[in-house]
Amino acid sequence: MVGMKRIIALSFILAMAVAIVIWAQTKAPATVYAQYEMRSVFPRETSPAMYEQVSQQELQTLASQGWELVSVTPYVYRNEERGPALNNKPAVTQSYPAYFFKRVKLLKTESVSLIPAHAP
Repeated sequence: MVGMKRIIALSFILAMAVAIVIWAQTKAPATVYAQYEMRSVFPRETSPAMYEQVSQQELQTLASQGWELVSVTPYVYRNEERGPALNNKPAVTQSYPAYFFKRVKLLKTESVSLIPAHAP
């Protein structure tokens, strides 16, 4: 009778252990996040302290390649004094923005042909 109780208890413990292992394997996998490529486009310095704005054509080309604009921020501020007065020259401020883009990283996969290589 005692031996039968031990067998039942051990069987119950073994069944619980198997149930826990199966439950642990059926848990939801970790969340997978999309991977992104990042790209920055800055104004070009054409000569010392002289800059060229990023062209609209360059921005349009990036957009057509799947790049999404996520931020624009001033990158260079340039102050220039103008006018004939020696002590009271009005200042002209020019701003040259930098552009930041992202796009989903494309994963390279091998292409598989369903047509046999040596068809009769």
